[in-house]
Amino acid sequence: MRRFFLCFCVLLTGVATLSSCLKDDDKDYSDYTDVAITQFTLGTLNRYVHTMSAKTGNDTIVVNTVTGSNYKMTIDHLNQRIYNVTPLPVGTDAKHVICTVSARNGGLVALKSATSDTLRWHSSTDSVDFSVPRIFRVYAANGIDTRDYTVTLNVSEDAGVSFEWQLVKTDDALAWTEGMRLEAYGDSVRLCQKDSIVGRSTTACYMLTDDGRLCCSTDNGQTWRDEILDDKAALLPMADEAVCISWPYGPADNTDYVLLVGKPRQENVNVMRVWRKIESHDGSKGQWIYMPYDVDNNYPLPLTNNMTMACYDNMVLAAGDGKTVRISRDQGITWRTNTRYSLPSTLSGDHVTMATDTQGRLWLLTSSGQLWQGALR
Repeated sequence: MRRFFLCFCVLLTGVATLSSCLKDDDKDYSDYTDVAITQFTLGTLNRYVHTMSAKTGNDTIVVNTVTGSNYKMTIDHLNQRIYNVTPLPVGTDAKHVICTVSARNGGLVALKSATSDTLRWHSSTDSVDFSVPRIFRVYAANGIDTRDYTVTLNVSEDAGVSFEWQLVKTDDALAWTEGMRLEAYGDSVRLCQKDSIVGRSTTACYMLTDDGRLCCSTDNGQTWRDEILDDKAALLPMADEAVCISWPYGPADNTDYVLLVGKPRQENVNVMRVWRKIESHDGSKGQWIYMPYDVDNNYPLPLTNNMTMACYDNMVLAAGDGKTVRISRDQGITWRTNTRYSLPSTLSGDHVTMATDTQGRLWLLTSSGQLWQGALR
């Protein structure tokens, strides 16, 4: 490898010398000696979360994904360090990480072995073990100048991290009655009238009709089309008692995971109806799949009045008039009560509604006008 790098440097030096001999009055063929890493972006990472089996109650591991590009890598040129200020979530796999590295003026980037001085060219398709700090070496276009950066990937190790609600304000102008909901609006949220439009994804909004149809609009409600459903269309929830949320689907770029939950149309059913689909941002139709209630599932989502949902920390939170918060780590299959995310004891109001904004912040608004924000600490 050392001989290969030496040959590479000699080759580029020869090219640079030849170029200097060929320059004329019209062009300036100057060497690029400035060397630096200009961008470092993480790809999609796996996250291993401990949960409980719906059938046996035994502890099991669920594999989720983390969008690495949401965690900015800080490049400290002075100290030649690259690191993420915001730690990756607990359980993130740091041993198999895909990353894209860019260098100034087309410089080439190599990765040093974690156990020796061996170097290999870095490829954005090869995974890197960041369980220990790694050294990346960038070569200038002249093939001579180099610069090393130590890259450290910070992953939260505190599995007992706490969650807290903080009261942002109490305002009578924010008070509302039954039939309202929070929804994402840019980097904040807004209060909207709850109607036949049950929710929105990145590229579409969804409506349940009184005659039992699920429709989609990709032009902000100007035109609507019927959605593709499996053979359980009769089990769609009630139009005025349903909520739909979405979040990025980690395994595929420009794709959302869409979850629809609501009260059943049929009587004598004591669990909520759950539907979900994978939605592509290119406008292609995806099929909705009904999530049947399994008698072996000890943690279904019980019948809930005025239910509200939000996606936070790679899971779904659901609550209603009973003020009990349930979480789902498997995209709507099982729902378990969780004391960590319990609503604040000083909360007032008969109804609650919650949503996450585009920055991933969790908001909660009560019918009495209390605005809360929840965050992991």
